[in-house]
Amino acid sequence: MTQSAETALQRIANYISRTPIKPGAQSLGFVRAALTDIYGCMLAGAGQPVARNTRQALINCGQINEHAHARIYGTTCHATPGAAAMANAVAGHALEFDDWEVPGNTHISVLLFPAILAASCDRALSGQDAIAAYLAGYETIARIGEAINLEHYEQGWHATATIGTIGVAASVSRLMGLDGEQTANALAIATSRALGYNAQFGSEAKPLQVGFAVEGGLVAAHLAATGLTGQPHMLEHATGMVALMGHRFSDRIETAMARIGQAPAIDHYHIVFKPWPSCGYTHRIMTGMLELRSRGIDPAAIDQLELHLPDLHAGILPFRHPKNRSEALFSLPYCAATILLRGDMTVADLDNQGWRDEDIRQLIDKTSVTGFAPNRPELNYDPEQPDRVVATMGDAIHAVNIPYPLGSPQKPMSENRHFRKFQMNTGLDETRAQALWERLGTWPSAANIHDLLVMSPGSD
Repeated sequence: MTQSAETALQRIANYISRTPIKPGAQSLGFVRAALTDIYGCMLAGAGQPVARNTRQALINCGQINEHAHARIYGTTCHATPGAAAMANAVAGHALEFDDWEVPGNTHISVLLFPAILAASCDRALSGQDAIAAYLAGYETIARIGEAINLEHYEQGWHATATIGTIGVAASVSRLMGLDGEQTANALAIATSRALGYNAQFGSEAKPLQVGFAVEGGLVAAHLAATGLTGQPHMLEHATGMVALMGHRFSDRIETAMARIGQAPAIDHYHIVFKPWPSCGYTHRIMTGMLELRSRGIDPAAIDQLELHLPDLHAGILPFRHPKNRSEALFSLPYCAATILLRGDMTVADLDNQGWRDEDIRQLIDKTSVTGFAPNRPELNYDPEQPDRVVATMGDAIHAVNIPYPLGSPQKPMSENRHFRKFQMNTGLDETRAQALWERLGTWPSAANIHDLLVMSPGSD
C-alpha cells in the first residue's frame, strides 16, 4: 500500500483545520441532541461524591476561585478553563449516563462539549462554531479508533481517556483556529497525556480519567498554540501509540486515514444515547429484559436466568452483587434484574441502593453471565451474533436475542424518552423542564450558547 508523505496525525490535522465537515441532517440532529443530553448528565452528576470531591480538590489547588470565568454546571462555581472542563467531565460521566460512539469506543460528548464550553468561556460561542469543533473531535476519535480498536480496548486501555484526549485536542484546536501544523502538534502532544485503564472501572477513578483526558486535551491545544511541538509520527511509529497500545498493523492506520475526506465519520457511526445510567455494555441485555418483561412472565417463577454477551463486554462487567454505586454501574446481573423487576432503571434506583433489595438479590442469585468469542471481533455490536437472554421456568424456556441496544441508531430512543431523561437529570418539574428543553433546542443557531446554558437551573 502506498504511504502518504503526511503522517496520520498530519492528515487528520490538515483535514479538520482546513475543511468544513458537512454531515447530513440526521447526523446534525444527533449532535443537537448530544449537547442537551450531556448538559443534563452534568447537572445530575454534579451532586455525586466524585464530582463534589473533585471540585474540593480544585478549590484546594486554587483553580476554582472568584476571579475565574469558566462555568461548572450544576453549581455556582467558576474555574480556570482546564479545571472547569475537568470538573464538568467528571460530573457528566459520574453516573455512566452519557452517550458514546462505536469506532473509538469513547464517551464522545462528555469529552468534547465540556472542553468546547470551557475553551470559549471568555467569548461568545456560536452554535455553528461549537458544531464545527465537535465534528473535528468526532472525526479524529473515529479515525484513530478505526486504526487502533478493538485491540486497544481489549488490552485494558480506557479509550475515552486515551483516544479521547486526542479528540479533545482536535476540538479545541479547531475552536481556536489553529492551522494544520499547530493542530498536528496539539494532537501529538495529546498522545503524551493519553492514559487510562479499564481496571479502574467500578471505582471513582473512571470518571476522573475522563476528567484528566478533557483537561489534558485542552491544555495540549494551548501548548501547541504557543509554538510547542510534538512528533507527528506518534501513531505509526514503531514505538508510537498504536504499536504500544494496540497492534503493529500499519495497513490498518493507512486504511483508516484513507477515509478522511470521504463521508464524515459521524454519518456512518452516529451517536449512541443511553436510556439507563449504567455501562453501555449492559444495555443490550437490559433491552432484552424489557422484551422479557413485556411477555408478562413472573420473575419470582424464574429458576435460572442466563445472560450471554461477547467476552470483551462481559470482562468489563465483573461485579455480581455490587457493594456500592460505582460497582452497580458495572454489574450486569444487577442491571438486568432491575429492568425485569422494576421496568426501568433510574438515578433514583442508584440513590436508593437498589442492589440491596431482597427481590433483586434473589434474582441475581439465579443469574449466570457467559461470555462468548465474537466471530467478528472488530465489531463492537455484531447483529449476526446478538446478546441473548434465556429464562428457564420449570419446563418453559423464554429466550430473547438482542442485536442492538435501546438508544443506538438502529433502535433509537423516542423524543419523549429523551425528554424524560432530561427532566430527571435536571430535577425540574415538567413545565420548567419543557421550557428549558425547548430553549436548548435552539442552540445550533444561537449566537452564544453560553446564554442558553443555566449554571444551576434547579436553584432559581
